Amino acid sequence: MSDEQKTVSSRYPFLNQKAPEVDILKLLDKLEDVMEGALVEIWGRAYGVKTEDFHMLINKIRASLPDEVRTASRLAGDTDKIVNAAREEARLIVEQAKEESEKIIEAAKAQAAQMVEASEINRLAAAQAKEIKAAAEATARHVRQGADEYAREVLANLENFTLKLMSTIQRGREKLDQRIGNSSEEPIFLGNERGRRR
Repeated sequence: MSDEQKTVSSRYPFLNQKAPEVDILKLLDKLEDVMEGALVEIWGRAYGVKTEDFHMLINKIRASLPDEVRTASRLAGDTDKIVNAAREEARLIVEQAKEESEKIIEAAKAQAAQMVEASEINRLAAAQAKEIKAAAEATARHVRQGADEYAREVLANLENFTLKLMSTIQRGREKLDQRIGNSSEEPIFLGNERGRRR
């Protein structure tokens, strides 16, 4: 890993973390599968959740999920791709800047060496070589600085996107928690007995 990449990684540590996975719909499917085999036989009598009522409640939950939760579910799966793409783009920019600066410096050194070989203009060649080398190094620094600035801008945009995504997920969870709290007093029928959701 180059120094530029280490600097970017240390400056934005959240890029090394995996984005949170949100898939409430899959969890509902798993819950539905679990309840399919929830019947228990005690003293020759079967107890359990009424399948028809249970499926009806699951479908109501699916239909009432906030749009934020559905959006967050889709975006969370794409977060890793976005992060990896931005990281790869920044890496390529830094590598390209490094290669360009090395080529410029090598060309300047070669040109300086050729100029020094001419004995009749030895002093002038040495001065010009020094100026060319300084200009090449300044150009290389400018290229690297530009690449760093662009990479920082890309990462800042990615950070803003991630913060918005986390805010969307939080709002979705809050709405879902509120719906769950409002429906917590609805009766649930277990077999032939009546109960209340706790």
